[in-house]
Amino acid sequence: MKHAFTRAIGAVSVFLVLALAARAGDDVQVRGGLANGLSVLAEAQTAPPGLAGRIVYLGGAFTWGQGASRDALSYRALTTAAVRKMAPKMRLVDFDHSLAGGGSWLAAFRTPTDVVQHYMPLCLAVIELAADDAAEDSVRGQAALEGIVRQVRRAHPQADMLFVYACPADSPAITWHEEIAKHYDIASVSIGVGAALNDQTHAACAAAIRGLLEKGQAEAAGSKPKKHRLPKPLGQTPLETARFVAYESADFEAGWKTGQENTLDERLYRSAVGKFRSVLVCEQAGPLATLRFRASTVGWFGSVGPDSGDLECSIDDGPWQLKTVFQAGRENLVPQAGLLAEGLDPAAEHVLRLRVAEQIPTGSSGRTARIGCFLVNGTVDDRYKGLTPLARIDAVYKAMEPLQYMPPADRWQFIPKTMERLRDGGTLRIVMLGDSIVNDTGSSQYELLLERMYPRCKVEKIRSVRGSTGCWWYKEEGRVNEWVLKHGPDLLMIGGISQRDDTESIRAVIHQVRAARPQVEVMLMSPVFGGYDPRADKEWAYDADPKGDSYRSRLARLAAEEKAEFVNMTGPWGDYIRHSDKARGWYMRDPVHANERGFQILGRILEKYFAPK
Repeated sequence: MKHAFTRAIGAVSVFLVLALAARAGDDVQVRGGLANGLSVLAEAQTAPPGLAGRIVYLGGAFTWGQGASRDALSYRALTTAAVRKMAPKMRLVDFDHSLAGGGSWLAAFRTPTDVVQHYMPLCLAVIELAADDAAEDSVRGQAALEGIVRQVRRAHPQADMLFVYACPADSPAITWHEEIAKHYDIASVSIGVGAALNDQTHAACAAAIRGLLEKGQAEAAGSKPKKHRLPKPLGQTPLETARFVAYESADFEAGWKTGQENTLDERLYRSAVGKFRSVLVCEQAGPLATLRFRASTVGWFGSVGPDSGDLECSIDDGPWQLKTVFQAGRENLVPQAGLLAEGLDPAAEHVLRLRVAEQIPTGSSGRTARIGCFLVNGTVDDRYKGLTPLARIDAVYKAMEPLQYMPPADRWQFIPKTMERLRDGGTLRIVMLGDSIVNDTGSSQYELLLERMYPRCKVEKIRSVRGSTGCWWYKEEGRVNEWVLKHGPDLLMIGGISQRDDTESIRAVIHQVRAARPQVEVMLMSPVFGGYDPRADKEWAYDADPKGDSYRSRLARLAAEEKAEFVNMTGPWGDYIRHSDKARGWYMRDPVHANERGFQILGRILEKYFAPK
């Protein structure tokens, strides 16, 4: 059945591409095509350390899969499957950043996180926003869409882009979308739908895209990726510096509560940036939130529900303006963005004052405001600007609840030379081996805390990390030399969440290191952060069962067997999260990784572990 379906899609592809080409010529516009993205994908396979290429879908309800009977039959899934079939030996990852509503205006602010900041090579960005742009002001919408294009082109000049129009062919949004597509030589596909979205609509769209891919594959054979040109903008004010700004960049009067739990149903959207790690909440009129910024446009993004109130804002001490937020008929929280001001001088510093309106909207059960972030087309000053690295981490930590952690009294049994060097002076070289979680642990800059406690010692920290990688990879031939030994470590720290519970591979790395450099001391760190929530685990325990079969238990036993230091990071980190009055997301920058506050939890655990007895 599967092969029959594949053959059917292939036949549909050929038929539809020929049919579309035979029509008025407005349905498929090849322009720059998709050959360059396929060249990027091919090149990504040989780039060390063998990163996958990626496709990003930035769209609305159609990209989400609206009308498809199941996700596998959405145009997005079918398109990714087509690329994988064309290049079966190439690693490809797709990211679905669809969010129903908001159109190009909100997407411009989402682009830095949803498209630009992925670390894997971008092959193709599929942008499907015309349907949501149908009711948008054309000037505002064009500035936003052009801003998206320019952000992507500047960050990933080799990536291809594709516009998809899942709206009636006479939609006014297609007109200005096409103006931008022509200016930047971007291919486009219009499926000319009316009200009906179904499996056939998705299949037709995927078939048209597949035709472009097949043409691109023929052109890409044996060719190297090239950089797309970035011409002068069409409009005067494209939103090419649009970004999300953390709400804690503002100052708040009493009444605004930071770090509150996000209770928005994540099934409502797929966009990673919409899944606010925490929200800023105010339930009373009057208290001010004040944001200083340099930008042409400022807005907010959060969630709105049956108890929401409206907002009032003032720009640069100007008059207060009511911003309607509440919409009657909503039974649950839904994501929503709002414009606060535009047309400002982007070079001047502006001051936004925001408050909850006193009047409870008709139909609302309250006046609650929930803000996930601010939207800024420009810049916001870093509140820690000008501080030394040590002063910065101290300032971040000072604003947090202090860590309550008493390290074990019998620590340091297996790192005597490390402790001697810290106390007596010299240089201590620490190599941290692992994944992005180990990288985050290093980002805490705990070495500055060690140097403050032990001023005679210079600590050199080397982060030797690879995303989603553990010792099952590092143990292979030649890798220990490249990732550990060449750095000349005195202390090797191994940790992260990507070890695949494989303690024997960790043992293999320890043996390889000691065979070549016997004087190296080893420290094993138990997992922190990742997708694990210690608050939701009914079986959570500060210490692992020494006789248990969990990864943490086996890691501790491995440390004892190999005479390596074991640091139970999981216990004090989990205890901190469980007892914090803030949401777990307050300490995270995405669903897996820590932010600056999370870094400091980890850094302060290490500080206390190494602190003089």
